[in-house]
Amino acid sequence: MTASSLLSGGPDLAKSPAALPVSDGLSAWYDGGERVAYDPQARALRSGHRSLHVFVRRDGDVARAVTFLPGYPDGSSGWASVLPHLPGASAMPKLFFDYVGMGDSDKPSNYRFATTERADLIEALWRKLGVESTTLVAFDFSTLVVLEHLRRRLERAERGEPEGGPAIRGVLMFNGGLFTDGHSHPWWTTPVLRRLGEWMPQNAPFGVFITMAGVMWSRRFQGRDKAGRRVYESLRRHGGYDFLRRAAGFVADHKADSERLDFGRLFMAFRERFPFLVGGSEKDAFEHRQVDLAQKRLAPFGLELARLPGGHMTTDEEPGALADLIARFEREKATRPAI
Repeated sequence: MTASSLLSGGPDLAKSPAALPVSDGLSAWYDGGERVAYDPQARALRSGHRSLHVFVRRDGDVARAVTFLPGYPDGSSGWASVLPHLPGASAMPKLFFDYVGMGDSDKPSNYRFATTERADLIEALWRKLGVESTTLVAFDFSTLVVLEHLRRRLERAERGEPEGGPAIRGVLMFNGGLFTDGHSHPWWTTPVLRRLGEWMPQNAPFGVFITMAGVMWSRRFQGRDKAGRRVYESLRRHGGYDFLRRAAGFVADHKADSERLDFGRLFMAFRERFPFLVGGSEKDAFEHRQVDLAQKRLAPFGLELARLPGGHMTTDEEPGALADLIARFEREKATRPAI
């Protein structure tokens, strides 16, 4: 599937009235949500001496919400520019959240960040909030969280246990990792952070950050500094700038668990149950090979693909086009399982 085939035709969508320009600052985004208690050892939303607080934002009845998984390193605030272009809460209920260490969630100094703990959190959120069915929309490193959750469903079924989690209507993954041989992060970004990240001071100035991270946006994007400031301030919220380096090992996590988290195997296991859409930006400096590999390996088996203009941070550069892609996938492709 091409971007144009999903983005053309069909009735006009009722857009969300809650327009939220990034220029309003992060506080407007976070004020629209709440911080809930989460016990990572129990993998449950509950208060206790071991509990942390994670940010959750609900838009409408979450029982059948589209789950928007955040990207690295900015977290849920990356969806702030996309939200005004999406259908309203009645037509498309939504669930947004920040992983531990991101955005408005707590940023503990002794926490081990990993794909598995991020999957624990989203599963705990679904259980506590009563999510019965969902379409998964994953950006950036959250594609790995989707792969982890899908693998867990297979493993539970193999043990004769309930799969766990809500009924899945569809999976849309954009600008994220799918195949271990497809990662192509520039050497001065996550690879350097993972190995030498301690050189970056906790209060590194914005100029240092944007010099390293500016490659996330395409050169043509005139709002790079403004968008970069949003990401920078989200990292510094609650004094947690150190998350940038401490969570930079997600590619290594993927490679270490390559057999379990191979997208090709998971796609083949689930493709008859719900639809998949893999998308990527034309100028993505981080995961540009993933869509090419997906097209080569899985398009013959029915995987649908889409490309949009711009750099890696499509949420900033093409929020309207990304929103339309999501809305049309949910409306036209996602299944409607019986609940």
